[in-house]
Amino acid sequence: MKGIFMKGTENLLAHRDEINALNVFPVPDGDTGSNMSSTMLEACKYLENTTEEKLSNVLDVIKRGTLMGARGNSGVILSQIFRGFCDTLSKKNKITVADFVKGIKGAKEVAYKAVLRPVEGTILTVVRVLDEHSKELAACESFEQLFEKMEQIALDTVKMTPNLLQKLKEANVVDAGAKGLYYIIQGFKMYILGDKTINLQGVETRPSEEITIAYEELTYQYCTELIVRARKDIKDATKKELESYLNSMGDSVVFFVQDDVIKLHVHTNNPGQVIETFLQHGELLKVKIDNMKEQHEHVVGEYTKKERKKIAFVAVSPGEGISKVLTDLGVDEIISGGQSMNPSMADILDAIRRANADNIFVFPNNSNIILAADQAAKVAQNEGINVIVIKTVNVQQSVSAMIYKMGEEIEEIKNSINEAIAKTTAISITIAVRDSKYAGEKIKKNEYLGFLNKELAAHHRNLVNVLDKLYEKCNLKDREVLTVFVGSDATPIEQSIVEKYTKKKYPNVQIEFLDGGQPHYPFLMLVE
Repeated sequence: MKGIFMKGTENLLAHRDEINALNVFPVPDGDTGSNMSSTMLEACKYLENTTEEKLSNVLDVIKRGTLMGARGNSGVILSQIFRGFCDTLSKKNKITVADFVKGIKGAKEVAYKAVLRPVEGTILTVVRVLDEHSKELAACESFEQLFEKMEQIALDTVKMTPNLLQKLKEANVVDAGAKGLYYIIQGFKMYILGDKTINLQGVETRPSEEITIAYEELTYQYCTELIVRARKDIKDATKKELESYLNSMGDSVVFFVQDDVIKLHVHTNNPGQVIETFLQHGELLKVKIDNMKEQHEHVVGEYTKKERKKIAFVAVSPGEGISKVLTDLGVDEIISGGQSMNPSMADILDAIRRANADNIFVFPNNSNIILAADQAAKVAQNEGINVIVIKTVNVQQSVSAMIYKMGEEIEEIKNSINEAIAKTTAISITIAVRDSKYAGEKIKKNEYLGFLNKELAAHHRNLVNVLDKLYEKCNLKDREVLTVFVGSDATPIEQSIVEKYTKKKYPNVQIEFLDGGQPHYPFLMLVE
């Protein structure tokens, strides 16, 4: 299973740019291939670092790795496909063809449950159609025959996606996520037919989600890491006791529980005592102890401990200037990301942990990041952190939320934030990267595209034409303030056009320009 999965990853990587190019939108958001690749690569890194070849452990590693590496909606859905598959087969010592087909059913059920409103003509359709062919697939006499049939079914389904999703038909493309899953399955087939060479080198991967602390003075000698399979469900009270115990034994503590697996990291002078304590709760799957006096360079990350707070805020930001604004407004942790650079679930979870608060509000600020934020919140809840994901779809909403948040209690703050977001008028201006058809409009490459909140409101090669329609539709004449975040791609001429036109036509509106630093969008505007 380990080799099959990694070959599927390699084949996906080989077609990553092709999948990115299948983006049906004229806006620069072609990142499905990158998001799916990051998801698979993270699991491969986990597989490379595990020495336990037992099938159940390999499946656990795949499930955990894809979850931690999940980026964007496509990555999160892919992680849930593997979660369902791995959970279904977790008690098997070896996998037969019939078992694999049962895993497909589990993959379909979990993936569909993970999406609030499943859409056909996507990656979900591929796994559903495969499950509908379960009798045919289970009748295969070998894995060679199974994967050949799966590949053909997946390819036929990919070709069918434009008939199920109008936006695909309009753009004359197949679904990117569906095509990505097809390439993964094709990689499975390549491996089982004898192509067992795997090369994942030269591909950037995100750092491990594990956190350690670099100290000026070494207090504890042994860096101790354990993975323990629990004998029974670990209750919340027990989790708190174990975390308290680890804090009493040392520092640099990372501790979480997923399903029946306990993972911990601690710097301590008594690793033996830590092992004995956790043996009371289950069996060891992995032990790693490093003598830090001998390996002084053993640092895999930085984590600055903060005083525990009652409430903290975490936000995804697409640019350095916007990050500074959010920080000034009271956001505790910033995650770099946004359009075409979605952070992974692990990136969001790390920021939640760094915020070090009992209650944490998370602003994804992009519809393609909400699922990853929800998954991070679920893991954090198991660690005793109350996470409230505010489903912001643009960064202007989080800016408005931080300006107008009120109250001391969680519900008061949440209600004030939601009220502010409901009143937020966000303008986003980008440039079309391809000819396309969007929202019934024919879009030409290099046209300016103006979005009012989530809807395309104007498109034209002339920036003034786009501004005029946007301002009219948002009733700018009745507003008081227009804040403009200038992107890294904006030219001085474009900024001058925005400033002169706005001041001339709307002299009563106060306009403020801030360096946003965001890519792809020359201008992001907040209307108040």
